Amino acid sequence: MTTDDIAVIPYIAFRCGRFVYAVDTLHVKEIIHLPEFKPVDEAPEYVAGLVNVRGTVIPLIDIDKRFGRKGHEYALTNKVIIFRYNRRLIGVIVDEVEDIYDISSDSIEKAPIYTDEKLHQSGFIEHVAKINENILMILSHHKLFDSRVMAVISEYEGREVLADELLSSDKLLSSDTSAVFHKRAVALAPKDAQRYDSSSLMPVAIVELEDELFGIELDAVREFISVQEYRQVPCCPSHVVGNINLRGEIVTLIDIRSTLGLSKSSGKAMDSAVIVVIDNFTVGICIESLRDVLYLPVSEQKELPIAIKQTNESFFKCTALFDDKAIVVLNLQSVLYRGSLIVNDIL
Repeated sequence: MTTDDIAVIPYIAFRCGRFVYAVDTLHVKEIIHLPEFKPVDEAPEYVAGLVNVRGTVIPLIDIDKRFGRKGHEYALTNKVIIFRYNRRLIGVIVDEVEDIYDISSDSIEKAPIYTDEKLHQSGFIEHVAKINENILMILSHHKLFDSRVMAVISEYEGREVLADELLSSDKLLSSDTSAVFHKRAVALAPKDAQRYDSSSLMPVAIVELEDELFGIELDAVREFISVQEYRQVPCCPSHVVGNINLRGEIVTLIDIRSTLGLSKSSGKAMDSAVIVVIDNFTVGICIESLRDVLYLPVSEQKELPIAIKQTNESFFKCTALFDDKAIVVLNLQSVLYRGSLIVNDIL
């Protein structure tokens, strides 16, 4: 196989219990935190219920029950991956979204056959891929959303669910937890059932730096990686962490905390990075963690606080709310250039 024959495909890795699975992003529309949803008594066991996402009613599938396993109590950390498959929207409840990886086709192999593995017999796991020290089990969309599932989805798609009529799931036991789930549902389903088209949404990755949350527009993001090791470069500015070999490409890692006025006092490890491309420059921005990938409605974005406007206003685009906490969306081009973080002889 020649280099030209090797395709690189982005995959979203997510965790269910002790297992980590992955799906390619072709059919993924967005990822949201699990909101309160409306159970449907007559639905199959693996259909958890219905949720109103910006005026569109979407069935939610409990992936554990879809795999034939026993379900468990939902938590605030659960996520919903919303797929657009065969012209329909389907939400899949997972424990946590781990990361987004670019996986080359030569790293993907057919899944081995385990005769006593019920999951494999059902054909959900189609391929496996090795990422660093991790083995990702790649799921088949065709099996996950087979004709039986699509028939169920067709039956429940479009049912009316209003934010103030949502029913609590029996699994949402804690009153405090239930309140958070309900607040998420209300935020997802405005009273006017406003529908957002793609032009009114800003896709962003929510990252953490020194216990603060920042948004990075996905248009500039190439991938997210774990930083296992890097090579320090002598005689470089302090914000240059070092270089990594990313599948044969040398990428410089930088630390933007000082530029953003952060104190570097938390002591948390900066062992992840966002690989971004700005004006044909590829650079890795070190982060503590990737918290989420979501779509921010433009109408819900807020002006910058006065405190930010007075200092480094050009580094930021707008603010928004995420889990009741303010996030600031970065203007990466300004951060890199006006913050003097681009080092041409390194990049």
